This record gives sequence, structure tokens and C-alpha cells, in this order.
Amino acid sequence: MFSNVAPMILPLVDLAVLSQLERQLNDPVPARAFARDYISVFEERYLRLTNSIGSVDLPAALDAALSLRNSSAMVGAARLSAMAADLELAVTSADLETARTALTAIERCGLDTINELETRYLTPA
Repeated sequence: MFSNVAPMILPLVDLAVLSQLERQLNDPVPARAFARDYISVFEERYLRLTNSIGSVDLPAALDAALSLRNSSAMVGAARLSAMAADLELAVTSADLETARTALTAIERCGLDTINELETRYLTPA
């Protein structure tokens, strides 16, 4: 069920999403603050995923996967959002083996996404 192929063709960070957020807010400052907040809570979101899957708390795992998917989409983290959507499918299907396997790839992608946000978006040119 979990596919490493399809999400891998998506960009780590789609800067157009962040540019659109800046335009919607008429100010880049809140958009950049949102990106920094996203980075600061990634570890907490990932721990919620691993703990809930490890304890077979499927409602909590689904909530954590939805949170990761939605916040990733909002910050332009297209690849991570797609991976979280795949994880949602595994959780809703009670496919814990697939969900557990997905966690390592999600963590790696999350760390790569953070690096991409820091270097391409938050670091001044």
C-alpha cells in the first residue's frame, strides 16, 4: 500500500505555496513564522506518529497523520504531505506493518524538508 515511488517525484518544498501564503497574508513575516513553527513541531508530530502506531492507538495515529499531512501541505512540503496521506491509508486499513515501515521514510523526508525550508526559504538570499 505504501509507495515510495509516487511521493518521491514530488518536490520536498514547493516555494510557490509559500509565496501564495505570503500574498494572501499581504506580508511575508507571518508566512515565515508559520514555516519556523512547522519546523519546530516536526519532531513532536513524528513522535506522536511513532508512539501511536507503536501502541496500536489507531485513532491517535490517524489524527497525527492528518496533522502532518495538512500542515505539510500548507507549508508546501508536497512530498511529505503525500507520504502522510499514504500513511493515513495504512492506518485506516489497520495495516500496521506498512505504517511502521513508512515511519523511517517519513522521518528522513521530514528532516530533508526542514533542511530545504531552512536553506531555500528562511535563509535570506
